[in-house]
Amino acid sequence: MNLLGLQGGQYRPLSGDQVERIHNTSLSILEKIGFAYESGLDDTVALLAENGAVVDSKKKRILFNRDMIMENAEKANEQVILYSRDGKHDLDLSEERVHMGTGGAAIRILDPKTGERRASTLQDLYNVSRLVDQLENIHFLVRPCIPTDIDKADYDINMFYACMAASNKHVMSGVNDEQGLERVVDMASIIAGSREALQKKPFISVITSFAISPLKLCTQSTRIMQAANRHLIPVVLSSAPMAGSTSPLTMAGTLAQLHAEQLAGITICMLTNSRAPILYGGIPGLANLATMGYSGGAVEFGMMNAAISQLAHYIKVPNYNSSGLSPSQCRHVGIHAHHRP
Repeated sequence: MNLLGLQGGQYRPLSGDQVERIHNTSLSILEKIGFAYESGLDDTVALLAENGAVVDSKKKRILFNRDMIMENAEKANEQVILYSRDGKHDLDLSEERVHMGTGGAAIRILDPKTGERRASTLQDLYNVSRLVDQLENIHFLVRPCIPTDIDKADYDINMFYACMAASNKHVMSGVNDEQGLERVVDMASIIAGSREALQKKPFISVITSFAISPLKLCTQSTRIMQAANRHLIPVVLSSAPMAGSTSPLTMAGTLAQLHAEQLAGITICMLTNSRAPILYGGIPGLANLATMGYSGGAVEFGMMNAAISQLAHYIKVPNYNSSGLSPSQCRHVGIHAHHRP
């Protein structure tokens, strides 16, 4: 295995006792408060009920017991590899390494010729992806911008195709719906040689915003997440609470809520397919209470993102989170890191 990335784990804002306290608080949240859910998740809710969760169908709320949560968390793979197509950029997330990638879903870009801001296109996505392919210290490709010139029905497959046509590095992105995911998996299977070959060394992964903070399952994203689990495509369990708006104002409170959301997502994935590769995908942020806007460049953002690496390590699940963000409307660089502190 050709390990890439930088050494991580030097900054640990939480003590061991604090990690354990937040973890136990998260378990209590899932036991006593639980998760709400949108309509259209009957199969998922039934799966949880069959495996020990208490479901109140009238209130649309799921209560998890801690034994159920921890039993499924222990099933999650401690080693997840994000494969590249050429084998030269495979990323082993079980090591104490930080792997840097692009990120975001920008709908506008500064035109390289005019310097003016305009809607981003599929050609822009291809061009940026070609640049990523040549940058030694960018280890994988997260879709950096949205091709606004593509019809929604054809967005997912064109977006993944443009990224893979431009780079051999691992490609990660969200998708719009289950149909889009199926088309992407079919295309990737052709490239890999077969469905089995893709499952053995998946060179794509999917970001799924399954949790609507605070503590609610999103129907579409949860169904996408489970479909990816069945295909053995790596899944990032994305939840992004904002301290002061969609989570408690304190950093400890936000971390406890986010960890609870992650544990619920891990449980659903493991019950769907215990072999499914998953990444703890918390992205804790905070709100500017003067404007209620997102404060991506705040000091607390960095502290909490370092802390969730410790929480992910505590339950032995590889971690995906964010760094290098800024609320600036220009010169904005998003960097996502996978590391085990």
